[in-house]
Amino acid sequence: MKVIFVSDMFAERYAGGAELTTEALIQASPHEVEKIQSADLRKTHVDANPDTFWVFGNFGDMSQELRHHFIKNEKYAVLEYDYKFCKFRNPSLHELAGEAGCECEKNFTGKLNSLFVHKAKATFWMSEAQKNMHMSKFPFLEKSNNIILSSIFGDDVLDKIAEMDTSNKNEKWIILNSPSLIKNVKGSVLFAEDHNLEYELVWRLEYDELLKKLAESKGLLFLPGGEDTCPRLVIEAKLLDCEIIMNEKVQHKDEEWFQDKEAMIKYLRERPSVFWKEIEKHV
Repeated sequence: MKVIFVSDMFAERYAGGAELTTEALIQASPHEVEKIQSADLRKTHVDANPDTFWVFGNFGDMSQELRHHFIKNEKYAVLEYDYKFCKFRNPSLHELAGEAGCECEKNFTGKLNSLFVHKAKATFWMSEAQKNMHMSKFPFLEKSNNIILSSIFGDDVLDKIAEMDTSNKNEKWIILNSPSLIKNVKGSVLFAEDHNLEYELVWRLEYDELLKKLAESKGLLFLPGGEDTCPRLVIEAKLLDCEIIMNEKVQHKDEEWFQDKEAMIKYLRERPSVFWKEIEKHV
């Protein structure tokens, strides 16, 4: 069986959280896999691959015509990393942009993208809170095949984290110096300064260097300004014995698997097989 993954970006070009999760799933695949960037996908690709199962990550660059085609004709699953019904892909960004609250569910694109999710053979969510926010906007999604997947880490990464020494912590709190409004670096810095916390801004570190930084640091200060569905950095920090200051926008923070380090590792190691077992039900 062949499985084609479609995404706006893959990890080779951009190592974001969604792309790293997709790549970990691809690396765990028991089947032949092909990658196509959504901007490059054409009907000719679909016609040339009959009896193929498709998996969609972020698909903002895919044409509406192809979205209609897949809804009506193809077998596919969706990895829902954020909020595709929203023009900002995050409802909170409307207020941060000085607008009223998000009402994108009333727009054509919002309705089309929610229908695309609904017609999938399976929709994989990053967190319960993310799924529930979608259900509140589109109640018909309750009837979809919904699976909480969470962010995915390969065994190689989990092994690397497990082997790291966290016994010599300094007093610094790590703040991600991201330009994204969602990550709210300004708010995190203000919190640190108001509470006299020693902090260090980090950005664009090599992955091994970031893990080492977390292993050596007292904690992670992460106060996103919009819904962050299952941020990898928070998971990495907890696995590396950091204290974490976070807010309600970290959407996986209250889930049972995240409360205990041993439970986290067991849960995370199982997730790729959960994904592939579900895919194999529909091929």
